[in-house]
Amino acid sequence: MSIVFSSTDGWIISHLDYLNNVYQSVITESGLHSLIFNNMLFKINSQYLRQNQLARTMEDNVNPLLSKTRKRKRNKLLPQDHLNELNFIQQAFNKLISSGKLNGLFGDNISVDNNEVARTMSEKFYSDTFYQRLENLHGCNNSDVAIIRKAQYKKYVFPKKCSFYCYDVRNMTQKMELNNQYDFVLLDPPWWNKSIRRKKSKSVAASYQMMYNEELVKIPIGKLLCSNGIVAIWCTNAPSHLNSIFNEIFPSWGVTYKAKWYWVKVTQMGNTICNFTSTPGKQPYELIILGCASDINVNIPDGKLIISVPSAVHSHKPPLIEVIKEYLPSEPKCLEIFARYLLPGWTSWGLEVLKFQDLSLYTILEHVKNNKDATESVAVVVK
Repeated sequence: MSIVFSSTDGWIISHLDYLNNVYQSVITESGLHSLIFNNMLFKINSQYLRQNQLARTMEDNVNPLLSKTRKRKRNKLLPQDHLNELNFIQQAFNKLISSGKLNGLFGDNISVDNNEVARTMSEKFYSDTFYQRLENLHGCNNSDVAIIRKAQYKKYVFPKKCSFYCYDVRNMTQKMELNNQYDFVLLDPPWWNKSIRRKKSKSVAASYQMMYNEELVKIPIGKLLCSNGIVAIWCTNAPSHLNSIFNEIFPSWGVTYKAKWYWVKVTQMGNTICNFTSTPGKQPYELIILGCASDINVNIPDGKLIISVPSAVHSHKPPLIEVIKEYLPSEPKCLEIFARYLLPGWTSWGLEVLKFQDLSLYTILEHVKNNKDATESVAVVVK
C-alpha cells in the first residue's frame, strides 16, 4: 500500500512503502526472497538548496540588508488567478499535513544536512547507470510473482504480470496494438525545459531527452484509451505546457479535461521541499492533469492533493494507482508512457523503462520459501 493517510483534501502516500510492498516476494536464483528499495534516496531531511543558495543564505544571515535588496528585485507577483490557486493549495496542504502529523506521520528529531546522503546516492546512481541505457527491448513477466532476470548483461527485478516496451514513443504505432484497450493511461512527458537544456550543454549525464509539445500531440492516445478510460499527465508549473494540454494535446487525443491535482513534495519532517512563493519561480508542487474519453462522464473530483517525500532522483514520480483506482474498473488495464519503472499488472513504455528496476537499487532480504512450483519467468526479447 502507498496510502498512509487520506482525507477529503487528498492523500499522504509513501513511495518507498509501495516499492517495498511490491517486492515482498521475488524469485531469485536461490529461492523466494523479499527485496527492499534503497531508502537513502528518500532521506530528504531539509529543503533543497544549491551551493550558491547555501552561500546566499549564509550571506543573508550575516547581512540582512542584502536579503531585503534581493526581495525587492523579486517583487513581481503572479497573476491573480495563479495567486488564488496558490492560496487554495497552501490551505489544503496545511489541513492535510496537520492531520497527518496528528496521526503520527513525519518525524521531529531528524538531523538536517541539506539531504547529503540522498544527494550522494542520487549522483552515484546517475554515474552508475547513465552509460548502460537499454534500447529496442520488449518483455514481460507473466507469472504471479516478481522475478529477477538479466537483460543485456545486467540484472533487473520485474514485478508480477507486467510488460514493457523499451522504445522511443515515436515508434508506438509500429510496436504495439492500438485497439482502445486501456482503462487508464498515465504520462510523464520530458517537457521542453530551459534549465535542463542548460544542464545538457554542461553535462550529458545530468540531462534527458526532451520533447516539444507538438510531438506529444502525435501520441495515439485516442487509439489506446477505451471508451470510458481516464488519462493523467504529469505537468510542470510552466503556463505554456499547461495551456498546450488544454488547447492542443487533450483535444488532439479526443480527451475532455476533468480535474487538476497537485503533488506536494515534503521533507521527512513534513515541510515543503521549497517555500510556496507568490512570485514567478520554483514551487514545492507539480501538477497532475486528468481527463477522460470525450463520450463518457466520469466524476473525478478537482483540487485533490497528493503529499509525499520525493525520491532524490529526477522524475522518479510516486505511484498513482491507489489514489486513482476508485475511478477505474475493479481490474483495470493500465499503461504508462515515458515510464521509468515497472508496475505490477501494467504495460510500461519508455526509453528508460527499466531505470529503477536495476537490482543494484535493492537489497535482497531473508529467504521466504522454496520456489519449486515457480515455473514461469520473465521473457526479455531483443528486437
